[in-house]
Amino acid sequence: MLSVTHLKRTTMDDEDRHAIPAASIADTDLEAVAQTNPAAANEIARLDDLMNHGEESKDDFLRLCELLFDVGSVADSEYLLRRNMDYYEGEPLYKRLFSNAKQEKFDTAIDAFKSQFGLNLTVAEKNDFLETTFHTDGGAPRSDELQLLSHACEIKIGYIQQDKIEADIVLVAPDRDVFDEDECLFMYFVNGLREIADPMDA
Repeated sequence: MLSVTHLKRTTMDDEDRHAIPAASIADTDLEAVAQTNPAAANEIARLDDLMNHGEESKDDFLRLCELLFDVGSVADSEYLLRRNMDYYEGEPLYKRLFSNAKQEKFDTAIDAFKSQFGLNLTVAEKNDFLETTFHTDGGAPRSDELQLLSHACEIKIGYIQQDKIEADIVLVAPDRDVFDEDECLFMYFVNGLREIADPMDA
């Protein structure tokens, strides 16, 4: 299970102990939510507290995601549900709330990657929801900083962060566990793929 809730509470005076906590779940400001929907804010805080103590049921988690969506925290709801999809059996709720928007962007990113670099990609493993590892035998010879793509590579493409599709590229070399810096690439997709970092420098 990967939980992405981040609760930030301030100390309350005794007389305020029954008020909505000064809390936020990722980018959701519960104090602001409480101004228009105090019941939802209190329920979100209660469910988040259960999660922080590892006491939530699958229904509790799904209810939290749905409440976040209902109060307008759509991005928080989507990311929380997506990153915990399998553990909480959240696919039906995800499809109901978010349809296929992220899947379509993911498919577009993969097509753009193949087109931009002239690669044939074969699925090696579906790691997680919107995260797939591919194998390629390599493309045309290159002499630039992307020459790794001329060789056989393993390429993991996925929605690792909230709104960023990343591509992690490593030379296929079964006899080795350590790679030189020019044998690894790390890229992300924002209206096209571009290199942002070398994982060896991370």
